[in-house]
Amino acid sequence: LPKSPMISVTGWCSMVAPYAWPEGLTVRTVPCVPGATFSRKVWAELWITSTWSSGPAEHNSNFFPASFPFYNVTTSLDVTTLHRHTKARGLSFYYALIYATLHVMNGLPDFLYKIRGEQIILHDHLDPSFVVPNGDTHLLKIVNVPYGGTLEEFCSRCSHQVAVQHAPFPAGTEEARDDLVYISCLPWLSFTSLSNEMDCNPDDSIPRVTWGKYEARDGRLLLPYSVQLNHRLLDGWHLGELVNGVQAFLDAF
Repeated sequence: LPKSPMISVTGWCSMVAPYAWPEGLTVRTVPCVPGATFSRKVWAELWITSTWSSGPAEHNSNFFPASFPFYNVTTSLDVTTLHRHTKARGLSFYYALIYATLHVMNGLPDFLYKIRGEQIILHDHLDPSFVVPNGDTHLLKIVNVPYGGTLEEFCSRCSHQVAVQHAPFPAGTEEARDDLVYISCLPWLSFTSLSNEMDCNPDDSIPRVTWGKYEARDGRLLLPYSVQLNHRLLDGWHLGELVNGVQAFLDAF
């Protein structure tokens, strides 16, 4: 195996760049390009034979062969400025936070990689797929809306799609899309932990983002914000980039 100062694994390039491998360590590399193919055996070998400069990675190798490689973290966002901004302009707070989430996520290239069997593919952007109340009932419907444009344009597009879509789910052709971000909200309560219903498909690369009821604390509005990711593509470093990026975006209003 050739010597390499850092590993080159699709979906991990931007994360590993700052971290040097211990001197003399040799690791196998795979092409860091969309369409790269590799087996799960290679995934496992990559993790077992590699070591971060901060410590051994044998523990991490458990995630790649696992049948459930997902992890979910709940944190808090300060939404004081977003709430003030949307209220002053008559915009939906819910749609605005969806916009903020997609704005930041689409700016982080590693979130655009998806697993399809033995292949890694790269999307140019992701769109939100979110839940809203279905009329006056307690039931919900799922709505897919293209991301893009200004905040005002996006909120208008969401309102329009919610109004014209009467079915509880998008068209059947939308079901197979993996360029989506699943978004939900629990506006009735706050929470400190959350799990998602899903099929146990270890290749599922769609992020799940959920937030709850914001609460006033020391003059600020804090909101629980939960993110579920596939550890085969995205690590805690990526999660930190997302959450900190969303907070910075909100603070700029």
